[in-house]
Amino acid sequence: MVGHHGTASRSGQQSGLAMKHLELLKSFTLDACHLYISIMDNEFKDKAPRQRILRLWALSLIAMVASLPVFADQDPLIVQTLYGSVSGKKDSADTYSWKGIPYATPPIGDLRWKAPRPPEHWQEVRKASEFGNKAAQVLPVLNWTIGNEDCLYLNVWRPADDRSKLPVYFWIHGGGNTMGSASSSDYHGHALASRAGVVFVSVSYRLGPFGWFSHPGLTTGYPEDDSGNYGTLDLIAALEWVRDNISAFGGDPENVTIAGESAGAFNVLTLLLAPKARGLFHKAVVQSGYRTDSTPEMMRAFAVGLSERLTIPLRDASTAAILKGISPSMAGMLDMPYPNWDGTVLPSDGYAAFADPSRVADVPIIIGTNKEETKLFQWLGRTDSHDPLYQARAELSSARWKAEGADSVADALTRGNPNRRVYLYRFDWGAPDVSGKSVLGGRAGTKIGASHGLEISFFLQTDSMYGNALPLPIRTKANEAGRKALQAMMGTYLEAFLKEGNPNAENLPEWEPWSAASDAPPFMVFDANLSTPTSRIDYGRTTIESTKAAFTAYSDPLKARLKEILRWE
Repeated sequence: MVGHHGTASRSGQQSGLAMKHLELLKSFTLDACHLYISIMDNEFKDKAPRQRILRLWALSLIAMVASLPVFADQDPLIVQTLYGSVSGKKDSADTYSWKGIPYATPPIGDLRWKAPRPPEHWQEVRKASEFGNKAAQVLPVLNWTIGNEDCLYLNVWRPADDRSKLPVYFWIHGGGNTMGSASSSDYHGHALASRAGVVFVSVSYRLGPFGWFSHPGLTTGYPEDDSGNYGTLDLIAALEWVRDNISAFGGDPENVTIAGESAGAFNVLTLLLAPKARGLFHKAVVQSGYRTDSTPEMMRAFAVGLSERLTIPLRDASTAAILKGISPSMAGMLDMPYPNWDGTVLPSDGYAAFADPSRVADVPIIIGTNKEETKLFQWLGRTDSHDPLYQARAELSSARWKAEGADSVADALTRGNPNRRVYLYRFDWGAPDVSGKSVLGGRAGTKIGASHGLEISFFLQTDSMYGNALPLPIRTKANEAGRKALQAMMGTYLEAFLKEGNPNAENLPEWEPWSAASDAPPFMVFDANLSTPTSRIDYGRTTIESTKAAFTAYSDPLKARLKEILRWE
């Protein structure tokens, strides 16, 4: 069992009297340190450098005491963190879970638009059986404000056994950095924790204008508070929490993989470049990542424009008023720039930093996209799937996504460091074949195919696709055998990667690493028919130039319409 402080329990290691004495010592020392930090925070709240040094000393002592061995008679669901004890529950797939654990002080009041602060300490055992608040955001279609600015919570799943030093999978949800939640059924961690034998951590972080916002009137003189990258700093704070606490849950703080899809993948890419995140993770998985064209000037112009639309000072404005001051865009996401390439939290030259290996975390990476990324957005936008333009648009725009979000990133990473292990994939399951047939039911292959987000359940080993809420026959009895087999295959690759930094495993096709030096670098194609996986290695590089060349193959009437929609010269 995982004991009260996360160390594997072993009966008979100490006498009953010694055990009681040790537990009393631990309890007394932890309580004294927590009290000391609370007093210190009040006494030195205006002396930041001294406060940080004294806090670090106290937290180091707490960590040392919390790591002392514990014993078999303790509840495996009660875990001591540096900030207090949490009580979890038995969860699905023979796992334990702890939900809604605070990793920072709520960023409300004077802490709105400031870097995250460490969480407050608590004395009683904190119940951790329910998810914390989702971040403040706008509910699509209805345009209701939901969630809360008090949202800095994380969730932990692990196998219900006594193993320790398990790999840690740190999952960052997507949603355009303006919507979404770690509590979504698509992101529950029980299945991967059980299947791969890992500690799964999912995290909520500030979104939209609360996560990325740079207004000159909010300047404090502290670089992180003034960075505008509060969502990025939230994720770093959560990774620091993992470093300091995850061993208590049986995880290995020296083997942490950061992973995310869509905006979550975008955030993984920025964490690869963030100096403050260096050393907090050791591998990365980037699913359907992308680039943005934001600049510090755009960030400031957006913030100033929003403040001018409000009738009261920014810090006095309500959550709803701030969110309603921003126009929604695609699929209900807010139309706003991010991140702020400020030169402190993130490099001032943005993505160009990927070309310099000294400025990128030197970790193994899995990166890829889906064959028909944009079909989901076309379908949600109610475009006509019977129109030949629908498929052509999806092919070209998804190829461009692959070029910008995967292949060019892999090129930059391996050109700067030829020894870096980068494994690229393309997820094809669900896409129509050359005859127009798909493993999805009905016309789902035509409507969404191998679309954005469809691969998540295959990586995370769940049965939830888009929350199983789309009125389309995606998961069918006919495709179950092939779907489950592909899921198992991808799970095996992922498990090997999490443990060794190399996805290859016995009895599976070899996944060769990408090389910028190759004219036709290898990438894995994940796919399956109705009964078995058909995954294979393919070769080639998708670029903006090759995508534009493919454009010429379409008929002249279709090209004219594509040119207008895709805004190509």
